[in-house]
Amino acid sequence: MGPSYRSSPGFFAALGGALVGYVAGACLALLFLWPFALASSTALALGTGDWYQGLGRLALAGLILVGTQVAATAWVTQHVSALLGDARVRFRRALGAVLLGHVMNILVGSAAADAALPVVGGAWVGLVVAALVVSSGRSDPLASAA
Repeated sequence: MGPSYRSSPGFFAALGGALVGYVAGACLALLFLWPFALASSTALALGTGDWYQGLGRLALAGLILVGTQVAATAWVTQHVSALLGDARVRFRRALGAVLLGHVMNILVGSAAADAALPVVGGAWVGLVVAALVVSSGRSDPLASAA
């Protein structure tokens, strides 16, 4: 018997996964990682060393904050999409979808800053793009139960 194939989750399952992932990533950043960034900026303000060394530490803290938020968002998106869609989603696909969604949010926010977009501005564009990427994945071979 050959390996069985299961398709990727549907669009609405991926959209639900992306929505839960974005909310969980934002909550993680605000609740747990924001104090880390505040402590780093306080050390920069109170430090007596060269200002550029403190600025480098602050930039490093910001990069860690953004990287952790994106990774957590991708992980939650992967698992929630898989649960809702009853299909396997790879972490690389979820991470690429979340990164592309963030880039689209930045591009839409900068291009249409003065335009009156419905709902919550352009934030929904990143969710839709992430859902399209997750739901358009090719079928993954699963190990057959022998």
